[in-house]
Amino acid sequence: MPTSAPQRRTLIAVLILVTAVVAASLAWVVASPVGSSPDEDFHVGSMWCPPPVDETGCQISTKDGEKAVMVPQSLAKEYVTCYAFDHDNSALCALNASDEELAPTLRWDDGNYPWGYYQFAHLFVQRSTSHAVLALRTVNTLLAIGLIGAIIALADSGLKRAISVAVTVAWLPMGFYFVAGMNPSSWAMTGTFTFATGLLAATRSVGARRVGLIACAAAGAVLACTSRGDSAFFLFVITVALAFAVPISKRIVPEAALACVSSIVGIWVMARTNVAASHLGSGNEMAGYSLSHILWLNVLSLPTYLRGFVGHGLGPGWNDVSYRGTVSFGASLVVLAVLCWSLRSLTWRKALSAITVFGAITGVPVVIGLRGHFNNVHVYQPRYMLPLFAVFLLMLLAPSPTRASDGRWVGSEAFRFPTGIIGHAGVAVVATLWALVNARALYLVIERYAFGRTQHGYPIDLSTRNLSAGNEWWWPTAPIGPMAVWILGALAGALAIGLAVYLWQRSPEKAPEPRR
Repeated sequence: MPTSAPQRRTLIAVLILVTAVVAASLAWVVASPVGSSPDEDFHVGSMWCPPPVDETGCQISTKDGEKAVMVPQSLAKEYVTCYAFDHDNSALCALNASDEELAPTLRWDDGNYPWGYYQFAHLFVQRSTSHAVLALRTVNTLLAIGLIGAIIALADSGLKRAISVAVTVAWLPMGFYFVAGMNPSSWAMTGTFTFATGLLAATRSVGARRVGLIACAAAGAVLACTSRGDSAFFLFVITVALAFAVPISKRIVPEAALACVSSIVGIWVMARTNVAASHLGSGNEMAGYSLSHILWLNVLSLPTYLRGFVGHGLGPGWNDVSYRGTVSFGASLVVLAVLCWSLRSLTWRKALSAITVFGAITGVPVVIGLRGHFNNVHVYQPRYMLPLFAVFLLMLLAPSPTRASDGRWVGSEAFRFPTGIIGHAGVAVVATLWALVNARALYLVIERYAFGRTQHGYPIDLSTRNLSAGNEWWWPTAPIGPMAVWILGALAGALAIGLAVYLWQRSPEKAPEPRR
């Protein structure tokens, strides 16, 4: 237990921070209706009838001459996606379907995704479809907070700051939306980052802390391999990046073994699913062009594709929530500020590990486009590669390794924010912008589904309204309205960011020697 007053104050700040993070995350959980994430009609159908459907008690039927499964009417495609792509419609139409009546759907998993996620999601099936989806979203959110929080708690002080800055900056705003959802991308985001941070932190720890970090990394590998084929492959990318970031020694054999085994399993899982092939799209519109011309067009499209990581162009929902304007612009400034701060302590290890991850982020869609003979990057959804974005930032922010007196490798100087009057003012501006972007992003999601079309121009989208005045959609049994959820979520997010920056500024610049 903390004995001094500063330690007690720090403990209180950490407890309030965790509470604020949970509250802010739960606001994202309830911000959108059932069916609001990309292809969610497919995911809820697979949640109700996980493969193999013939052995899970699902009723088999036919629809349009094809094999179908029977799900509650409220989860059938024509109801659960009645507002998708239609900016004029709120999610009111989704409330007109029944949870009691069954309807056939062709949207269910038959080998596109690995075994695991849908089988787990099926445990939450209940009479109320909305309650089932909200329960799964909540568990996914708490799972992410628990695993990443445990790694931050167990890591050395130099890595604590790098991990927390990397994940919150990279996940603002699109990552928060997916992690707090029922889309398998939630586990892909959590698993990928947990695997990378757990292994990196374990190589610089000893004793029980090291064991706990390796266990967290293993849990992350399981999440990545049981959610999506592409996130399973990301384990191999991370392993290569860590080979540059971590000096080779006999001491890291357990971590290296876990990384290699996870990479092999991940590649095997990816090969057994056909999700990657589905990213190719349905057209071959550039078949008449040379490969060199197609390569050039793919490369030219990379800047637009990368801006999608902050919601530009392809925002939340079925790409029908616009983040163009204040959200994408503000999030871009936060990312650029952190990137500039990280480059002050760039080393060759950091550069090579970051280039490895960035190469996968940009190279995979380009290669898929070349193989398909079309400009794939132009239409490639950034969310597929979003799980690697936080890993990329981590590779740049993590303290460089130095050898301790006993031969162990530990983190050296921690990532530092700018100091001095101008430096502190800059940090305050970025933190404030950070909080405002989170608040605005949450507002736009709620507004889109509660009211339908949002009358926002580009690039200025600062109009506001009372989200509980005249809204067409909201959860029927919710104890509070959408405006209250937004206020609580925005304030909790601002409090979490403020406390995080306060704790980052107070943490020691040098990572202490790991305890034996």
